[in-house]
Amino acid sequence: MSLPLLVLQLCVLVAFFASVSLLVFALLSAPSMPPERLGLRGFKRMQGLRNQMWFAHVEPMMRWLSMRLGGLLSPELREKLNLQITRAGDMLGLSAEDVISLSVMSAFLCGAWGVSYGYLTKSGYLVAVVAFCFGAAMPYLQIHNSAANRVRSIQRALPSVIDLMVLGLGAGLDFAAAVRQVIDHAGRADEPLIEELRLLLQELQLGRTRKQALQQLAHRAPGEAVRELVQAVIQSEEQGTPLAAVLAAQAAGSRNRRSVQAEETAAKVTTRLMLPLGLLFLSVMLLIISPMILKVRQEF
Repeated sequence: MSLPLLVLQLCVLVAFFASVSLLVFALLSAPSMPPERLGLRGFKRMQGLRNQMWFAHVEPMMRWLSMRLGGLLSPELREKLNLQITRAGDMLGLSAEDVISLSVMSAFLCGAWGVSYGYLTKSGYLVAVVAFCFGAAMPYLQIHNSAANRVRSIQRALPSVIDLMVLGLGAGLDFAAAVRQVIDHAGRADEPLIEELRLLLQELQLGRTRKQALQQLAHRAPGEAVRELVQAVIQSEEQGTPLAAVLAAQAAGSRNRRSVQAEETAAKVTTRLMLPLGLLFLSVMLLIISPMILKVRQEF
């Protein structure tokens, strides 16, 4: 190994351990924050501890780190992380501090794996830095991906649920009773849209107005179909138009939009398949032509 490369690896290793030491010092000197175990996130935390074995083993260490990281988060970062967690369905009852704690723990584990891999394969410790950075970003990426998938699931299930609400309204039920009927007759209680409707009904029962509860729904699930539904219901309430007719038109519009999006996605997939198909055709042609070329060369 050349001397400049050895010096570079030593510098990277020293910088890595210096940053780890500063992080440990910041954790130990940070003010402790009291844990919160109330509300929906507390319920989700208890579900996660019962159903996820790995989370039950990680949670004590995560909780200890969260109590010390709470004083280091800026209000902007805390609000951004809480918004992502909310849109992910309050996954595992995590808080903003818990996400940072999981990032720290994941970064240390991936960094240790990178150091071991670099030492055993003698490929240097640059892979440890890459693994450390990947481990630090992995919890946030997982939450962001869960939030995006959850919003898409709500978008897909919304037209059918609106149809059921229209049937309930046509039978003489009010808005809250129609929502209750949808929840009671849902196939799965853990579906994202059913969970959001349950939260909507709870907010109505706690005394919030329909407008406030619907705005919270649009905040938790910021999809285009959800926003249009919320705006349509609020306008119906303010203008006094029949809600059943408004919801029926909204369901039809959501289906048309979903059909258009499916056609656009299919058209994009066809375009994207051109390059792989071209490469596959070229590979097949090479497999057919190459033996002929080799045979001609041997003869001449």
